[in-house]
Amino acid sequence: MLRPLQQHSHFADCLRAAGRDLVERSDGVLVRRRVLGMQVSMASRAGAGLLDAELQGAVIFNAEHAMEDALRARGFLRTHGPMRVAEWDISRTDLRAGLRKTWRHALERSDGVKLALTHMPSTPDHWVLMAEQAQARARRYRALPLWITRAWATLHPKDTLLVEARQRGVLIAGMVFLRHGDVATYHVSHTTPDGRAAEAHRAMLFRAATHLAQRGVVRMDLGLIDPEAAPGLARFKRGTGAVTRDLGGTWVSLPWVSALKRKAWSGYAKPRTKMGRGSV
Repeated sequence: MLRPLQQHSHFADCLRAAGRDLVERSDGVLVRRRVLGMQVSMASRAGAGLLDAELQGAVIFNAEHAMEDALRARGFLRTHGPMRVAEWDISRTDLRAGLRKTWRHALERSDGVKLALTHMPSTPDHWVLMAEQAQARARRYRALPLWITRAWATLHPKDTLLVEARQRGVLIAGMVFLRHGDVATYHVSHTTPDGRAAEAHRAMLFRAATHLAQRGVVRMDLGLIDPEAAPGLARFKRGTGAVTRDLGGTWVSLPWVSALKRKAWSGYAKPRTKMGRGSV
């Protein structure tokens, strides 16, 4: 089963090491915490199987696939529409042939970049993590906390791939990939102006995909894609030949509201008996 990072046992290990309260099942992971005295359970990119878990209090459910009927039947209310993710099939024999023409030509211009592939060290102040943190603050976007990356590198070092790019001996870019089963997630990256000019980001991504494919990974999760907010990043991800797919949106279940919603839904979904002309 090709499970997303947030629903894999490696992710649960990282959360557990940080003292988080979890519900871990064979079909996924939920995180529990108390907010204003009420238990809140959260599942990110979760499948339908987790809907059968015995949960109390409020539930925030970010669905991996469209499952509107199943969620409404359990009293969930949608708070956000579906986001879109880019998924790259790296199981094909010739990855280069699947690249879009402009992407492939840009990759050819990166021949002068020297790449090194290693396991990501769990050093708290590793340069690529610090650069990503500063970039996130500057561009005002949110990503997974960096302590998850550090925990993953500590607990599962062989599944934490670091790719660094140098030009004439100078470090110009870096990327981190997290492997979870037969999937790897493009997790953290930073490229300097020199790195961008040398197309280092393309060289690193393609080299990592080749490396991981040789070791049994069949899909790379390139993360969320938003052509309106970040058109350049969307073109970069699509240029690999990745396919985009809608997730299932974000849903919330509150105890008393959900009870009313379940009652209303069961009445709506119940088949109605067709009455004849003489019925009263």
